[in-house]
Amino acid sequence: MGNRRLALAVFAVLIIVINASALAGWWPFSDDDDTSEGEPATTIDWDDLIPDDFVQPENPFASMSQEEIDTLLDGSAESEARLQKLQEEFSYAPVVEELDGQRVRLAAYITPLEFDGQAKLNEFLLVPYLGACIHTPPPPANQVVHAQPSEAIELDNPYEPVWAIGTIRAETVKSDLAESGYRFEVDKLLPYAPE
Repeated sequence: MGNRRLALAVFAVLIIVINASALAGWWPFSDDDDTSEGEPATTIDWDDLIPDDFVQPENPFASMSQEEIDTLLDGSAESEARLQKLQEEFSYAPVVEELDGQRVRLAAYITPLEFDGQAKLNEFLLVPYLGACIHTPPPPANQVVHAQPSEAIELDNPYEPVWAIGTIRAETVKSDLAESGYRFEVDKLLPYAPE
């Protein structure tokens, strides 16, 4: 009976040491995503990218049926003119200049711009919903973040949301898919989990 108590005590001490080590950040399996690159990252959401006094135009595609979207994208002169008008309404999207240079953490979906065909991304967009910029016209520029990591990032599942951690810049970047109101210097991407 004494050996069993001793084994349980050693096991309990080991668990306490492992948990304390993980919290301290040196344990190799620590989930400490905020301080590994320096200062802690502030968690922001997509609404934080829109100035408080700006009234975002309603997304006309949110209330359209798939048939209406298909008609809008059919390539006819009429649909091109309507699409141009919708895009002009969305073109004015001011950014929050105070965010420039802050280290942040943002939950997002990824839209690849360039990749090596093996799910390694060299450049991509962070967007608030799955399929943005691909199946419909892009969101307003203040809801699109251009991201380019210092080295390629490999994703297990590009359809799952991520936590993007890094430095945000209030800079316009144009790509083939969308105009971004922000640029993101990516430190790391982590699988998304609610806080």
